[in-house]
Amino acid sequence: MTTLSDTEIKDKMTNNGLIIGGDFSHIGPACYELRMGPIYYDLTEGEHPIDVSEIGNILIKPGHRVVLITLESLKIPTNIIARVISKGSLFSIGLSPVSTIADPGFEGNLGIVTQNLSDKYIEIPIGEHIAKVDFSLLSSASENPYRGQHGFQTQIWPIKHQLQKTFDDMKNDPRVESEEEEAFKILPRATVSVLRSLQRKQRMIDVSILFALILNTFLLAALSTNFIDTTIAVIINLVSAAIVGVFIWVCKYKE
Repeated sequence: MTTLSDTEIKDKMTNNGLIIGGDFSHIGPACYELRMGPIYYDLTEGEHPIDVSEIGNILIKPGHRVVLITLESLKIPTNIIARVISKGSLFSIGLSPVSTIADPGFEGNLGIVTQNLSDKYIEIPIGEHIAKVDFSLLSSASENPYRGQHGFQTQIWPIKHQLQKTFDDMKNDPRVESEEEEAFKILPRATVSVLRSLQRKQRMIDVSILFALILNTFLLAALSTNFIDTTIAVIINLVSAAIVGVFIWVCKYKE
């Protein structure tokens, strides 16, 4: 398997092959640098294309998973396979790295799935380099070249939602702990430490409130000389303590 050089890439582009809508100035020593197009998908918010032709850049929110659609389209012959990797300049600012391939026979704009792992909003201008693609010559042409759909030409490729599960779907699985514990696993340690500290303080406050109500009940009973008044006071305070206890329990288990 031989990787095409810059000269071979340029020759094939000249003959309307490999890269459609490309620019010779973006050819590297043995690769081509793909650019950001005006279309992208924000999979965290939906599965519909977002056109930013008038805005001039795409926006990737913190934690969001997106599909970047390249400005150029590929036209891969049946005797060539293309390898695509994202630019280091992108994952250095928080985007997850990407490594994928375009099979022999693939034609169309390339969709690059990535996620913003940072706590910052990331803007990528149209035309910005987002990935490198290199091309390797196969020992023979593929008998079964790629013939599937591509998201940009039709609709976003079928997303296997059946593989995604909610906590309610998985709560009976022995590998899954409580929703709270599972949430703590994906949070930074410092954040978890602060949250657990707040929980402990809240429990102390809850216990203190109940203890104060019960103590108040016995103090009223000890200080009062009227049996009826004392009885009513004790009942009212005990009922109040019970209501507070139930309220705290309900609030805790509704979270």
